Amino acid sequence: MKKMMMATLVALAAASGILFNNQPAQAHRRYYYRHLYPFPLNYCYPVTRWLVDEDPAYHPQAYADGYRQGRESAEKGKAYKPRTAGGEFGRGFDDGYYGRKFTGQKNIVPNEYKPYTTTECGWF
Repeated sequence: MKKMMMATLVALAAASGILFNNQPAQAHRRYYYRHLYPFPLNYCYPVTRWLVDEDPAYHPQAYADGYRQGRESAEKGKAYKPRTAGGEFGRGFDDGYYGRKFTGQKNIVPNEYKPYTTTECGWF
């Protein structure tokens, strides 16, 4: 009987402790950032950018650059190596290396502007 009485007292103490000693949960203060949101938002959006496609063989000074480099290579005694850029630059390099007359740029291919879409993200 003594054990049963002790178990009942322990059960009553635990139950009353759970029922009457409950403290209310503390609510944390909400911090509002820009535009009254409870937290900062990360958002992403598409953006159009422009890629400039430059042709190294046909820029406005390609022949003059090639001619100058060809003349310098010949003066330094370097062995002839054809240039991989080709076009006006390669023609100028050949003329400069072999000491031909400067004839100037014949063809100019304008740069191409190609659009592409990318994603940018920011904090709101």
